[in-house]
Amino acid sequence: MYPWPFGAFDNVMDDALNIAMDYLLRTGQAEKFREAQETAANAIAVAWRAGMKKRLRLINIAIIAVEEKDVRYRKRRKENGPG
Repeated sequence: MYPWPFGAFDNVMDDALNIAMDYLLRTGQAEKFREAQETAANAIAVAWRAGMKKRLRLINIAIIAVEEKDVRYRKRRKENGPG
């Protein structure tokens, strides 16, 4: 069970996070596991508070959040060069 940053907890949130992290691990996008997990969990929490309760949609939101963060990181690194 993930330590969600607010009191309202539902198993749908944990399921969505676990499934999203499984996908991200299998595709090699969660090399920095804690960072990816935190990004995914925050995205799920924001969507949940906005009223999104569908597990599949929460999974997609979490995956997209991690992928977008990774793309920004790679783009910045490419512009600045290695190191």
